[in-house]
Amino acid sequence: MNLLTTLQQYTSQIMDDPLLSGGQQEQKMIQVFDLCHFIDVYDHSLEIVDYKHKICVVKDRGVRKGIYFCDLIYNTRYCFDKWFYRRENITTTRNQLKIKELWFVSVVESLLSDDLTDSRAFVQKNGVKNLYDQIFYFNFSQSIIKKIN
Repeated sequence: MNLLTTLQQYTSQIMDDPLLSGGQQEQKMIQVFDLCHFIDVYDHSLEIVDYKHKICVVKDRGVRKGIYFCDLIYNTRYCFDKWFYRRENITTTRNQLKIKELWFVSVVESLLSDDLTDSRAFVQKNGVKNLYDQIFYFNFSQSIIKKIN
């Protein structure tokens, strides 16, 4: 998959969607950038199935997986969405999107640090380990991905 072409295609779709407000377009573009860059760094074999929900759907060797990107700066300062931290909501979403596995990706943008402290604290505080199958730290700026245990 050519991620640059995919990114351009999705960006155009988002900009052309008359149902999205400017703020919604911005959130969706960030999500798509996160998704494409995550695939580029983590595993090129991931195939994007759907990016239009707050949880992106990919195929990993034929298995449908969901990825929820949580930008720590944006989500903790502006619009923390507690919906994604409740078991019943996660179960409903898994069923609706036909996801076998759900990943939580803590996104940070730091050129100076590769510190997982804030991500680990967020995961602990919000019970993420009990809801998601895999938890990742993703430093977007440095193109670093690490699993959080």
